[in-house]
Amino acid sequence: MAGAVAVLFILMFILVIFAICIVMIIAEWKLFKKAGQPGWAAIVPFYNAYVLTKITWGNGWLFLLGFLPLGNIIFLIFTWIKLAKAFGKGGGYAAGLFFVPFIFLPMLAFGGAVYQGPDQGSKKGALIACAVLGGIGVLLYGLLLITAVTAGVTQMRDIPPVYMEDHDDMDNLYEDGYDDQDDLYGDSYDDYDNYDDQDDYGDYGDIGSDVERTPIEGYNYFVNVMLDNGDTQVSVPVPDSEYLAASGGAASAVLDGVSVSVYAGYKYADLPEMVSDSVESTCDLMESMPEYYADITVDEMIAGDGFALQQINYNYINWDGEKIPCIEIIKCDQVDDGMVMLDLSVDNSSATENTQTIFEEACALYGIDFSFD
Repeated sequence: MAGAVAVLFILMFILVIFAICIVMIIAEWKLFKKAGQPGWAAIVPFYNAYVLTKITWGNGWLFLLGFLPLGNIIFLIFTWIKLAKAFGKGGGYAAGLFFVPFIFLPMLAFGGAVYQGPDQGSKKGALIACAVLGGIGVLLYGLLLITAVTAGVTQMRDIPPVYMEDHDDMDNLYEDGYDDQDDLYGDSYDDYDNYDDQDDYGDYGDIGSDVERTPIEGYNYFVNVMLDNGDTQVSVPVPDSEYLAASGGAASAVLDGVSVSVYAGYKYADLPEMVSDSVESTCDLMESMPEYYADITVDEMIAGDGFALQQINYNYINWDGEKIPCIEIIKCDQVDDGMVMLDLSVDNSSATENTQTIFEEACALYGIDFSFD
């Protein structure tokens, strides 16, 4: 019921506005004819303003003052005053034309008032007032525009280049590993340890701003954290870094150029398809930034019982144009009724003397048979 009333009210409002417009057009038509101008000018946009200004000010081109901010208000007021005087009316009638033109304009048009010609009184002062206020309005709008543009430009930020350290003296971590990518992983995954087969490292609380970590015996750079996506709980190893962040079913960490992101999700039937889709989207992102990534290649998919992985090889272009070989491995494992998605990357531009050891520990923990020859 309320909706119907609202629609009816809107329709009535539109009809009233339409009726007022019709009355104003008819009144202008009659008024123009009284002043010796063509009546049809009332229905022509802009030209009707030109004719109205001509019969009130004596110069139709002054209607352009109506487009000046602030100045247009003064111009409109003086136009109604001069229109009233042009037909022999006083200031009270001019006020009526300004506030309720749809009443006083028809009265002027269809009444006995006779056109007496443009009113020349106070013309110079009115034009000066319009010009001054118009100039102030233009200045204010210009300042507003400049402020808005400046604020917008200040907030815009290009993708910043990654800060690179100079590693000219660093030995290649994976000698010959980028010349032949066919057998990087080896041929056997018999020793692959599923996340379910890891030892119980204790009880964990909820992951919050301070991530609870449990050391892993025999590993210096990795700790276990608990992921919980609401359906599956799984303990996963991540680098023991000050940049370790974990929340719910996801965790990520970066340590000496080795970056790890893990995500616990729901069980997915086609693990190779999931890995392939992720690799494709990653490559698309790299290819969209040729100033940072070059020579992007993808190794063949390696899949087995309950896992699938694929490696991306690329050169990172540092600040002085040097190409630095890097890799990214995407792996998906089945865990109980869910799965764990791993993104393991090595950025040699940020490598240290610990990077190879950290990567070796990562490969051992994540069941990746990487060739370091």
